[in-house]
Amino acid sequence: MDWVQCNNCGAKPNQVKMFLTTCAHVFCQSCTEKAKESQCYLCKKPLTVDEINKNLRPDLMELFKDPRQVAAELMTELQKVSTFQAKQREIYMKFKNAEVKKETEKFNDARTKQMKITQEIEKRKKAFGENNALLKAAREEKKQLTARLHQLQSENSTKKSVSIPSRHSHTRTEPPTSKSKRIRPPPSVTRKASHDFPLNIMDQSTSKIVTSTPICNVDYSRRDYMNRMFGAGFEHPSPIPRQ
Repeated sequence: MDWVQCNNCGAKPNQVKMFLTTCAHVFCQSCTEKAKESQCYLCKKPLTVDEINKNLRPDLMELFKDPRQVAAELMTELQKVSTFQAKQREIYMKFKNAEVKKETEKFNDARTKQMKITQEIEKRKKAFGENNALLKAAREEKKQLTARLHQLQSENSTKKSVSIPSRHSHTRTEPPTSKSKRIRPPPSVTRKASHDFPLNIMDQSTSKIVTSTPICNVDYSRRDYMNRMFGAGFEHPSPIPRQ
């Protein structure tokens, strides 16, 4: 290091001890001891010195290194820092890509759901329009049927008023039927005595039929029988024996 010398007298390090000040100046031991009022010869700042030797502080030792060595060390440190940051950026990008992928999948799912909902809405709109058309047609049909019903009711009431005679009229449309011509029930219809029924349906104490319906061989639901009974004005006797 040929550039190191006393900044005051020019002495070399191989001749005397050298000292480094806090204001980045170099002085020999003789000049340091002769400094007036402990001030730097050049900048007049308070003089605080450290001896330049192998025990110098590392931060001050850096000032005396070869610039090429410092550059190499800096390049190594720079490469180390760059490699570390590149790896961290790679890890960061992996996480970001995973997040972007998840968000993209969510977006695609939401878009698919939205498309399905839109299709369902359009389908329901179409069905709603068809239902409205059917409802309108049904209302028109109901209106027509109601008008037709009113017309039929009016015609029916008119026919009844024409065909039904007056309540106070004593005229008869058909001649009365004589009693001899009235139809009587056939003689084959006869009552059954109590002894004709089995004993298991009789009251043993009174020897009478215990039943809730008339017992007879005549079919009362036949139309010819109903016409004979009600047309002739007769009442058929009950098949249950009288007391």
